[in-house]
Amino acid sequence: MKITYDLDYLPERRPHGQPCEEVLAIQTFLAGSQKNMCIEYDTDRDAKRRYDTVRNFRLQHKLQDVFEVFRREKCLYIVKTK
Repeated sequence: MKITYDLDYLPERRPHGQPCEEVLAIQTFLAGSQKNMCIEYDTDRDAKRRYDTVRNFRLQHKLQDVFEVFRREKCLYIVKTK
């Protein structure tokens, strides 16, 4: 292992790409006047995986006071708190 400090040149950061479909839907939902929404998936496994994605988005953007998210079987439920 080699560790180097105070580099003269740092490589450019890669862009993270486009937000996922769920994040775009939640951003639209938060901008609207609806109080809750449901995203249904084909399988429980898909719902569980996407629940983690939505939960991470919520934590990274500090939106814990804005909406809650929970999963029941193959559905994700998003509820505005403000």
